[in-house]
Amino acid sequence: MMTFIKKYFGWRDWAVLVYNSIFENVFILFYVLLREQTMGTEQLIQTLVFLLFSMFSTTYGYLINDYADMELDRLHGKANTFSEDSKGRALVVTMLFLFLSVICGWYFSDHQAFLLLWFIWIFIGSFYSLPPLRFKERGKPGLLLVVLAQRLLPILLVFTAFGFERTGEIILLAAYVFFRGLSSDVNHQVEDYENDVKTETGTFAVSTGLGLAQKVLRFSLEMEKILLAVILAMFLYVFSWFDLLPLMLLVAAVLLYYVLWFYSIFLSFKSPGLDVNPFKGRGDVFQLLHHSYPSVILSLVFSLIVSYFNLAFLIIFLLMALIRRLFSVELIKSTFLYRTLSKVVHHE
Repeated sequence: MMTFIKKYFGWRDWAVLVYNSIFENVFILFYVLLREQTMGTEQLIQTLVFLLFSMFSTTYGYLINDYADMELDRLHGKANTFSEDSKGRALVVTMLFLFLSVICGWYFSDHQAFLLLWFIWIFIGSFYSLPPLRFKERGKPGLLLVVLAQRLLPILLVFTAFGFERTGEIILLAAYVFFRGLSSDVNHQVEDYENDVKTETGTFAVSTGLGLAQKVLRFSLEMEKILLAVILAMFLYVFSWFDLLPLMLLVAAVLLYYVLWFYSIFLSFKSPGLDVNPFKGRGDVFQLLHHSYPSVILSLVFSLIVSYFNLAFLIIFLLMALIRRLFSVELIKSTFLYRTLSKVVHHE
């Protein structure tokens, strides 16, 4: 059983937890709870069920892609979860996780908008790779559908599942998630450009050219940073009612972002040819702004703030801390923030 869980549910070193649109942007879920001031036991159960739903749904999305790409990945020499499985076994395993997703998702089925978005998500998520539609090879429309299915729809499902209806705030948060997802998916296509050209895979990068794809990537990266800056300013405004302790925590998190953001702008102007791609794994300020700040720092801060109002939510904070390896001294020492602070301290 553990082998099965690790191989399929723990897809590619537990990407279901790290590269999961809900987990990446879980601060939005906490924002909804705090904004509506609904942080009771019922909301805790809803949150836990929704997180399970996101895990099973994300796993299904990854597995259906691997199922559809078994032969193509073999030609590319790329890793595939089902490389040692038959087509039949691969399909059964994939459908199992869709079934688990349906069980958890049914908990929110009393919301009509949730059901509609859920159906659209399953359709696009399935035919992202599956023939005859295979959206991933449809150029520009395919890219937009991929971002919609993998990034935007999951966040819209959060709003509908928890009954959040503040239109302006939904648009702002959704725009941020869209550009963050666009950055990730365009970067993935840029990295796979050579292989996709060889196999005549009609991705956005292949159909428009590598140069344009790189420009779109740069624009998207800047937009997500600007939008997050606006969102953080909004947080300070709408949560001015916080008690002193959670307000101080929020202010500290917001100030940290602005300091890091302005520092990244300074570096970009100082060195015009500087590579600002946060996906290169260099552990620099650009990676911190794109990934670690929203997915780890901001999410943990919001989790703590929710726990301040209801201690039962600490269970989610601890789960997130374990997932993000917050208790790993080695990992913390490797972060940009720790290395920068160490240099400042040693310099003094």
